[in-house]
Amino acid sequence: MSASLMLNQLPDALFQRLQDAATRNQRSLEEEALACLHKVLMPIATTEELVARSQELRQQFVCEQDRLADVIKRLEEGKPCLI
Repeated sequence: MSASLMLNQLPDALFQRLQDAATRNQRSLEEEALACLHKVLMPIATTEELVARSQELRQQFVCEQDRLADVIKRLEEGKPCLI
């Protein structure tokens, strides 16, 4: 399903940037506007997904029981720092 969208009162500076981007990317204004909307509104992952993934990665690489100085020392010595 597709829908149409018409923008009124688009500021000149914003229109110019859209037009410049369309030219640079060899797209029509409509194609460039859709690409911009898609990039902003349809990210690869949601914020919640990114936060969850970053927490998973943190658990793999951070020794919560160690102080930062101990972690740095272990890393400098080439020792692993896993939970």
